[in-house]
Amino acid sequence: MINTSIIIVNWNGRPHLEVCLKSVFDQTHKNFEVIFVDNDSADDSVQYVKNNFSRVKVIECKKNYGFAEGNNIGIRQALKNHEIKYIVTLNNDTEVDKDWLRRLIEVAERDKQIGAVGSKMLFFDRRNIIDSAGDFLRSNSLKVVTRGYKQEDKGRFDKVEECFSARAGAALYRREMLEEICLNGDYFDRHYFAYIEDADLSIRSRLLGWKIVFAPQAVAYHKVAATTKKMSYIFRRYYSGRNRMFTAVKNYPVKLWPLAWRGTSSVDTDYALSLADKLKVYLKIISSLIVSMPRLLRQRRQIQKNKKVSKKEICRWAKRFSTG
Repeated sequence: MINTSIIIVNWNGRPHLEVCLKSVFDQTHKNFEVIFVDNDSADDSVQYVKNNFSRVKVIECKKNYGFAEGNNIGIRQALKNHEIKYIVTLNNDTEVDKDWLRRLIEVAERDKQIGAVGSKMLFFDRRNIIDSAGDFLRSNSLKVVTRGYKQEDKGRFDKVEECFSARAGAALYRREMLEEICLNGDYFDRHYFAYIEDADLSIRSRLLGWKIVFAPQAVAYHKVAATTKKMSYIFRRYYSGRNRMFTAVKNYPVKLWPLAWRGTSSVDTDYALSLADKLKVYLKIISSLIVSMPRLLRQRRQIQKNKKVSKKEICRWAKRFSTG
């Protein structure tokens, strides 16, 4: 009996698909299906999958819906099957260990209040170097950051434990949690397009009392930014900054909004933007916030009306899940 749907969203990712899909179908846990959502690729991704992986259910979109809505499309299709217990989202630029899915499910089965389980993600080309050992918070800005990034994997992060957010590049979600956090037909917020959508989903699940756990034995090797590097850095800064503020407005007490803005406006030391470009990005974020505020406040009312944790507990998150 199939109990798990693995959703892979693709946009011009043909070079990654052979490695990714072969590793998926080599899993020791066999009770799963794969739903491949193609965001109107210009390459031969769809034909390649159809020709070489006949078990995959292919959904061909007529436009690029982005990562958030692309996953929603797959999730909606998967949940039509009432036997599906778990939804797993997986980046197309990954290769997963043969026990990856089994390890995710084993951790989820420990506690019915576990709504999501995150994988340990290592660099594809440097397999002893960590890409993500769970997502946590920067306490002075509420910025969701990955733990252990670029550190050597020496066993320091080999404990099954709660983390703040599950990175959707390789994460498992419990059906009941997804159904409970669904807003107007969305699981991930479609308005995000890309970036921070997984943190927003994790926060909404936490507000309803669900736990999020890191499973270090569930290992995925990741070609970091293999798809998004095609986008300009200004594009990435805009969407990540804007979506961080969307998340704060929807989910956090108002007094925490300035902290979220601090995370949005912080300098990324990996890149150098001119003052003019920085100003352009920030003004665009502010403009989008103003235009989107009526919708965000409607979403906020719905989220806050149903939340099961106190404002005091939300404010404690920055300390409880802090990486410093």
